[in-house]
Amino acid sequence: TEVSGPSGSPLRRGIFAPNELGTAFLGGILAIGKGIWAKQGCRRSNTGGILIRTFKTFAKRFWALYPLMYLSICFFMLIGTFVSIAGLQTLFHEEYPTNPSITIAIAFGIAACLFVVLYTQAAYIFAVSYEELSLGDALTRAWHRFGSYVALIVLMVGCIGAGLGMFLIPGVIAGILFSLAPFVFARENAGLISALSKSTRYVAGSWLKVVLRLAPVAIVMLFAWYFYTYLGVPLLMQVSNPFIFIFIISGFMSIPVMLITILVSIIYEDLRTAAIPVPSPEAISKPPEKKVVAETIPTSEGLLPVTDLIGRSWGLYKKRFVTLTILNLISYLPHAIYIGFLIAAYFALKEFSATLSSTGLTGLFNLPFGLGLSFLLLLPKWMLALLIVAPIVLLILHVIFQIFGLVLYLSLELAYVYALADEKISVWGAIKKSRARLKEFFWVELYRKFIVSTGALLLVPGAVFWVWYEFTPFVFALQREEGTALSSLWESKELVRGLLGKVFKQLVFLKFLPVVIVVILVWFAFAGIPFYWIFGTLLFAFTGHHPPGMFIIYSSHFWVMLYLCSFILVGGFYVPFQKMVMYLFYLELKDVKAAR
Repeated sequence: TEVSGPSGSPLRRGIFAPNELGTAFLGGILAIGKGIWAKQGCRRSNTGGILIRTFKTFAKRFWALYPLMYLSICFFMLIGTFVSIAGLQTLFHEEYPTNPSITIAIAFGIAACLFVVLYTQAAYIFAVSYEELSLGDALTRAWHRFGSYVALIVLMVGCIGAGLGMFLIPGVIAGILFSLAPFVFARENAGLISALSKSTRYVAGSWLKVVLRLAPVAIVMLFAWYFYTYLGVPLLMQVSNPFIFIFIISGFMSIPVMLITILVSIIYEDLRTAAIPVPSPEAISKPPEKKVVAETIPTSEGLLPVTDLIGRSWGLYKKRFVTLTILNLISYLPHAIYIGFLIAAYFALKEFSATLSSTGLTGLFNLPFGLGLSFLLLLPKWMLALLIVAPIVLLILHVIFQIFGLVLYLSLELAYVYALADEKISVWGAIKKSRARLKEFFWVELYRKFIVSTGALLLVPGAVFWVWYEFTPFVFALQREEGTALSSLWESKELVRGLLGKVFKQLVFLKFLPVVIVVILVWFAFAGIPFYWIFGTLLFAFTGHHPPGMFIIYSSHFWVMLYLCSFILVGGFYVPFQKMVMYLFYLELKDVKAAR
């Protein structure tokens, strides 16, 4: 139910979503946290509910879905036997000379297996999408649209494979964007391009929720690969027959794949329902009701889930992207100065060392300490003066840089607030406005940092103080034109009164969100590597060449580039975006306080 607070901004009634950060980061699959999927007028679905529905659907429709998935997995693995024979002829052509009849049989066997794999897979997608379909009806629908489904899978595999070949992570992103395409294809009777575009649109509209709720998919895939590796190999050694092994292991591997597909289908249904709300007949026939008075809402029901807050912040961030980005780039000026200073010092020391070497006095360094200093008496006077003056100059410059960095930090901290609150203000206008109150803000930040840092020595008090005073810059800039520094701290504390635990969860989530996203993407990268290796093995078996970038994950350059890209994304874009989220969070707390 949506109501309006005194300031006119919407408030929503609902239970706050628990922190999704800890579960996603620590690898807990079964509870990433609650979140609101649907927009206004749509039903809600949290992660716990999605997982419960997944297991219920799995148990309810096991015998209807399992045969199709088993056939798809089994014949997919049977392709490996034909590829093994082809690989022997390619790699060891002297021991296993190429036989045209065998080559034709291999090609026919691979084609037949691929047909069964794709046909049963398409029937499985239709069976999952329509609960009322029987096994025969699913096979019939799959046959009627088999050609389009094959084209869809080929296009998806090509795009994802190209992304994996470039740098792995682009392939993971493409896989997430296209993950709903088969269900769009089946459920909405969409064409090839329409299924891909709608899947991309669904995911892009709620990308954070989708990524967090797809984290269990990566974990289940990794678990399945470990099971296949550490239990499948001993099983193969015991049975000593590849066909019997395939028939047995396919039964086990079908179960996690079924869970994954059912989970993704439920995520798709929730996104589809949220994107196309259908009003009830009662709602259409009844006249609109008057808005509820905000004071009747309990305080504990005033906050939006952090994922919805991030979604609202994204729209405003795009409008003020230029101003916030420029302010963010200015904040790195002290770091650039330090780097430039280190580079200049390096070249100066290099030149000084070369000049010292030309004097022929470097051999005196090998003498005992007392005698080794005697070379100072032989140096030119300008070198002695430089050795005396340089440390003093460096110390002075260091102090100046520290003061400059502090002043710039305080100025930009306030400038961010003014830029967030006023869409029309320029970068220089925000900085100029912040400079007018810089002295007072210095004392506010001094008190805040001192209280939080000293409380952090006892851990729990530090966390409490951090939550209390995190909104002090917004209070100081937008509310407290007059008053003492402590009054801004007190007002910030009042904003979170009664909401300490919920605000703490949201703040922690915002701080560690980039780490969570990177970890989930890396999980998907590792989970997708076996598929990429299968594709590379097929390509190598018939062409003798592996895909480009196939071994990139084993290179140190990959991890260095991944770290640099993550640093650029976080430092260049997420930092100002986080400011926008904090600003809207502050406004929300302010409205809740007014309603309270």
